[in-house]
Amino acid sequence: MFEIVKAHKFSYIELLDTSSDLNDRIAQCFGPTGLGVCQVSDIPYYQELRLKLLPLAQKIATLPQDQLKQLERPEAFHIKGWSRGVEQFKGQYDTSKGSFYNNPNFDQDIPLSEEELKQLKQGIKIRIPNVWVPQIPEVETNFKNLGRLMVDVGAMLSHHIDKYIYSINQNYENGKLYRFVRQGDQHTGRLLHYFEGPSDQEWCGWHNDHSALTALTAAIYMKDDQIVDFQDKQGGLLAKNRFQDIIKISLDADCLAFQIGETAQIVSGGIVEATPHCVVRGNECIERNLNRNTFAVFMGPKFNERLNVPNGVDGQAALNKPGYNVPPLNGRWEENIQFIDYSARTLQSYAAGY
Repeated sequence: MFEIVKAHKFSYIELLDTSSDLNDRIAQCFGPTGLGVCQVSDIPYYQELRLKLLPLAQKIATLPQDQLKQLERPEAFHIKGWSRGVEQFKGQYDTSKGSFYNNPNFDQDIPLSEEELKQLKQGIKIRIPNVWVPQIPEVETNFKNLGRLMVDVGAMLSHHIDKYIYSINQNYENGKLYRFVRQGDQHTGRLLHYFEGPSDQEWCGWHNDHSALTALTAAIYMKDDQIVDFQDKQGGLLAKNRFQDIIKISLDADCLAFQIGETAQIVSGGIVEATPHCVVRGNECIERNLNRNTFAVFMGPKFNERLNVPNGVDGQAALNKPGYNVPPLNGRWEENIQFIDYSARTLQSYAAGY
């Protein structure tokens, strides 16, 4: 059994007050001894929107295979539309979950610059229009409504994370993470369905998110199209804390969780670190033949943003710790790389296995 730790909680009202000093509590979540995760309570309309969207993950995943095939976009590294069995973890294709991706903020991409058009011709086709499900029209509205709310709360939290980073290093651009979240035009929502049944695979292998900030709903478990009142005491979301101990994260169902991605780790010079995490299924979940459904939004900068550590910081400070057992940043990131290139390298590394 893993140690179970409840993620530190902020209220929506606390985050709304931009003048408040939350540095000590941000450090408790994301600092050198932090867990790497926090949660936010009392978000208006959140629980209602969560319960409208999450059951649709199962509805999409159980569509006929020919219809799911029409929703796939391999030319965009499968980060639009439906995806299953594409990612590799430790050399194994991951078929234990299915994902439905889209941008919650923009259906059509903002016009590309000449440089970005050149990159598209080189095969980096990440920016394509959203893909919706004609058989389940309610997916679009619910995906956008919840996704946009998650981005709004992420922007509120990022303001306080910025203040914490700046309090440690005044060479950091105060407001940078907020700018990424508020102005980024390529945020990715991922509606996840973890399939039921026994498996020797983790539901999701150990990895870091490569974006700047991730918002994540608490999961719902389902059987036969019905939500089941179930807490997986042996499984669920696991993370590695800053001492590389494996911890089971406890989240309240009515709260929205947040964790740091590698882009924030890089631009902060390692002051905040990406959260290594995975998802496992417990024995009771397997025995009861339950599936798991959740929704994440990955928030990052515009694609032409160059990713550098603050002035005076050694780039080595931004690299992942070997004990985290996630793909190393060496080979995916170097100083002054554009976010679009870093994203493409990262997606290719997971498609090829690591």
